[in-house]
Amino acid sequence: MNAASITCLADAFGAIGPAAWDRFTASVLRARDHGASRTEVEEALLQATLFFGFPRTVTAFEALQRCWPATTAPQHGALPHAEQAAAGRALFDAIYERNASSVHGLLASFHPDFHAFVIESAYGRVLARPGLGPMVRELLAVAGLAALQQVPQLVAHARGALRFGAELDMVRDCMAAGGIAGAQAAELLARISRAG
Repeated sequence: MNAASITCLADAFGAIGPAAWDRFTASVLRARDHGASRTEVEEALLQATLFFGFPRTVTAFEALQRCWPATTAPQHGALPHAEQAAAGRALFDAIYERNASSVHGLLASFHPDFHAFVIESAYGRVLARPGLGPMVRELLAVAGLAALQQVPQLVAHARGALRFGAELDMVRDCMAAGGIAGAQAAELLARISRAG
């Protein structure tokens, strides 16, 4: 994906949280015009389930179907089940890097099944899917977390996006897609740029 299509897709992603469906539709169509495939948009919506829940994602898929009807049936794109847990852990560890062990510990301290769900389902079944690269998925996470005002997670995933090759300007644009701009964005960008 090119930078313009990523920014448009992030804007669509950020619109799901507040149910800004007109903005979602316009952003999806701009993403398409900038070269995003419908499959890439579908992958983003599968990821949206982790941030916005099933009801909003159902509505997002309905809006996608209205503005850009599928010409072929979507294909199953998950990794084989036997590979999901290892792929999820590897992706999680690459995102959190030197903080991975402490974040694993934190999640497990809440509940061991919660930690397993995050690694196996969120990361292994959804985020490790090959339909979008890890940089794009991390930028979408930035937009979603900005929409939810989940700053600690936003900082962590923005750093992950940078580790996977995103430019700081792309992170800023994705924060704006989720509604964080101005002084708050400048403060967060400074924080993101510091080693974490």
